[in-house]
Amino acid sequence: MSTARRPSFHFFTKTVAAAALVSVAPRVWGAPLVAFERILSEPLEARVTQLRRLEPRMRATFVGLAFDPKEPLTTRWRAVTTMGRLDHTYFTAPIERALRSPEWFMRNAALIASLNLTRAPAEAAAMRALDDPALVVRTQAVRNLIHLKARASEPKLWRMLNDARSFTPRGESLWIRAHVVEALSGFATPTRTAAFKRLLLDEDPRVHRWAVRGLETSVGTRLTAPDAPVESARRRWLAQLGDGTI
Repeated sequence: MSTARRPSFHFFTKTVAAAALVSVAPRVWGAPLVAFERILSEPLEARVTQLRRLEPRMRATFVGLAFDPKEPLTTRWRAVTTMGRLDHTYFTAPIERALRSPEWFMRNAALIASLNLTRAPAEAAAMRALDDPALVVRTQAVRNLIHLKARASEPKLWRMLNDARSFTPRGESLWIRAHVVEALSGFATPTRTAAFKRLLLDEDPRVHRWAVRGLETSVGTRLTAPDAPVESARRRWLAQLGDGTI
C-alpha cells in the first residue's frame, strides 16, 4: 500500500473555523446569549473562569446554546468542550447527549469534555467512539484512550490498526494509524515484539516512531539515544531483530 501525506490531527481547529464560515443568517440575540458568545471566544481557561461566575440558573441557557442548530459551529463546539471543566457532575447529561449527536463536531467536543467525567464513563465513551463514522471523532477517541491509559482497549486498537476505515479507498494509510500505534506502544509487552517489528516495515513512516517506542517497552531496552532520528532507531532495531523480514 502506498502512503499519502495527510494533515496532522491538529487540522481539526482549521476545519472548525472553515466550517463556521458556512453560517446561518444573523439573528437577534438576548443579552445572556451575547455574553455567552463573547465568553466563548476567549481561550479555555478564561472561558472557565468567567462562566463559573454566572448564576446557576443560567446553566440551562448555556446548555440550550450548545444544542441550538442556529448557532455557529465554533460557538457550540466551544460550549460543549467547556462543560466538563465547569462542573462535570451538572453537565454529565448534556455531555452524554452530545456524544449521541448526529453532528460529528458535537461528538468530537463531547469526547474532549468527557475526559473530565469519572473514569468509567470516560473510557466507555472513548471505546464506543472507536466505531464512529467520522475519522476525526475516532482519532479523538484514541487520544482519550491514550490519556486514560486504557489497557482494556488494546485488543480493539490492534484490530483497528488494519481496519479498512484506517485507510483511504486507494489503500493509503490514514493519520489515525499513527495515533493507534502510539496508544499500543504504551501497552507493549514481550508478546507483542513481533507485531511492533512488523510495524517497522509499515509503508507509513508516521507509525515508525511509535513502533520503536513499542519495541523499547516490550524488549526493555533502548538501542539509540532518546533524541536519535527515528530512521536511525528503526534501522538499529531491524538489525537487532533480524534481516528485515518476519
